[in-house]
Amino acid sequence: MAVDAAPSRGNWPMDGVVLCCTSIPPEKRTELASITAQMGAIHKLDLTSDVTHLIVGDTDTPKYKFVAKERPDVKCLLPAWVDALRASWVEALEPDLPALEAQYKLPALHNLRICVTGFEDMAYRKRLEDDVNSNGGDYRGNLTKDVTHLIAKEPSGAKYKYAIDWNIKIVSVEWLEQTLERGMILDEHLYSLSLPPAERGRNAWIRRVVSTSSLGKRSFDGDFAANGPRKLRRVASAKLNSQSVGLWTDIVSAEIQAEEPKHDQWSERLAHNRPALQRGSSLPVKSSGPLTERSSLHAHSSATVVESAGPSLLVPFPESPQKSGIFGGKRICLYGFNEKK
Repeated sequence: MAVDAAPSRGNWPMDGVVLCCTSIPPEKRTELASITAQMGAIHKLDLTSDVTHLIVGDTDTPKYKFVAKERPDVKCLLPAWVDALRASWVEALEPDLPALEAQYKLPALHNLRICVTGFEDMAYRKRLEDDVNSNGGDYRGNLTKDVTHLIAKEPSGAKYKYAIDWNIKIVSVEWLEQTLERGMILDEHLYSLSLPPAERGRNAWIRRVVSTSSLGKRSFDGDFAANGPRKLRRVASAKLNSQSVGLWTDIVSAEIQAEEPKHDQWSERLAHNRPALQRGSSLPVKSSGPLTERSSLHAHSSATVVESAGPSLLVPFPESPQKSGIFGGKRICLYGFNEKK
């Protein structure tokens, strides 16, 4: 009898799904982990950063509250989603995963029993009732001990006092509005009636757009992706290389191109008061004052300045054979150093 080949990983309906459970009994959790593994999913006991789906048994858990505030990328689903997906896979082999996720998405007010007080406008009260009932909650006209939340307009009234005595969570109407916007139950403490209306719900959840692109490097749009940053990097690299080559060429070049001396009153007076030295002469000249780097270099290019405690002397620099190396053919002038340096 022929044995059917195991389906390839690409045909598994839960390929790429990383699953985690919260408030699911251990026996049921083990069963769900086994079923989902057969369909290509990975089950995690802890809510790690790579989790994509959270199976919720109850909303009053740390995992659920963390996802509600910090992880808009995680999809919260009812446990029946796994059974429905498996049944569809067995029958059709190509289940519609997005459609089943939408069908078994955890309602925003799952298992909540909600009562309101202080709202005199009957049309507004009816709208609140419809919002509660259409999002998985159970609207209660009367306050009883099994009510989970009391939405109050003002911190007063009989229902408000009984809710305090019965430890029922009391929230403002902003809590209902933003919970429906988020699609998950938000932290009730951030919607206390003692807070100013502008402060209610501050930092209740991270409002960010969930990216549907694959993980990895960011992609850029249009021509900027093709020519923008890469072109800038190429230009910067070319400039850096050319500057490095130019700097090295300046160091190892055979000649220093001396700048033509500029004639001014100072240089003319210095030349007038100082006897001219011919190339190769050895006549010492007393300095009439401090020499600048320009005057010492241009006045006698074949001599070197000897720094001493006494007057500065111009000593002839003898002709020597051309030497190789990075300072070959160079004449070095020292100025401004003390005798020790």
